[in-house]
Amino acid sequence: MVMYEPRLCDNCGRQLESDEVGYWVRLEIFASPDPPIITQEDLDQDHVAKMQALVEKMEQLDPDEAEAQVYEAYRFVVCSNCRNYFHEHLKHRRTQLS
Repeated sequence: MVMYEPRLCDNCGRQLESDEVGYWVRLEIFASPDPPIITQEDLDQDHVAKMQALVEKMEQLDPDEAEAQVYEAYRFVVCSNCRNYFHEHLKHRRTQLS
């Protein structure tokens, strides 16, 4: 006999019923692979000083914080109401994934 373990919606906190479908929402946040736009002003700067400042800044970063600035991933379980809310509010803003 399988025991029912109560699940809560990670968005609204409502308890999902034992026969209710829960939906997974995956969120990935990562640095854009698009190259930066370089202007003439950028090219005219003192690159040695700028690189030294960047290295100093990176040395002060916590490794976990630095990694989080590059990539994070989360998975949430949501109820059907929250699933519908996310779908309706985000469907026109999305980029199609291949």
